[in-house]
Amino acid sequence: MNNKITLVSIFSTFIALIVFAVLFVIGTTEQSEGNNNSQQHTEVKQQTDNSITSSLPDERKIDKYIGKKYKDFHGIDENEKVVKISDLIEGKPAVVIFIAIGDKPGTFDFMPHMNKLYDKYKDKIEFITVLLSRSDKEEVKELKKITPIKMPVLRGYSDAIKNYQISKVDVPYILIIDKEGNIRHIILRPESEMINEAPYVDHSDYKNKTQIERINSSIDEIERYIKEIGE
Repeated sequence: MNNKITLVSIFSTFIALIVFAVLFVIGTTEQSEGNNNSQQHTEVKQQTDNSITSSLPDERKIDKYIGKKYKDFHGIDENEKVVKISDLIEGKPAVVIFIAIGDKPGTFDFMPHMNKLYDKYKDKIEFITVLLSRSDKEEVKELKKITPIKMPVLRGYSDAIKNYQISKVDVPYILIIDKEGNIRHIILRPESEMINEAPYVDHSDYKNKTQIERINSSIDEIERYIKEIGE
């Protein structure tokens, strides 16, 4: 009888251990899956956050530069000399325009209209065009001949693009800099319906304008900014 009781006790203990082991494995699996789900959720959230960050509206991307010192960068001038932008504009109000040679609306359609502002204000304001290309001086000569662009042209290094987070669709990318070196205004794509500006300006009416009307409106606005930094 005692042996029978002992065997039942041992068997019950064995069954209890098996049940405990099964429950432990299930609990561990659920916790692991929970951790994995949490980690996946975090990764998805991070990917989403990164996606949102990489597709921030232009005003969010360029607002951060307003009121702050311009970021210096290098370029090659028309005499094949490597210069820093600070060598050219330090202590002077300046208009710096980043362009790309493959951008017909911004470079070939808009830039010739900047010549009248250059002719009118070049004694007070430093005008610089930065071609985002590391080609050669012959390309710059051809560009100035075809466009034409009267103001000095630099071939910009990659630090120009990096410092201002310029993408292909941003150009012309225009910096309005006061004599203290602070960026007062930034304008992207002044000839386009997609024009954007910091500080924010509502350009919704540009959708109803022809390209030449948009260009003329932008030129008038840039002239107001030039007068502002030239005071």
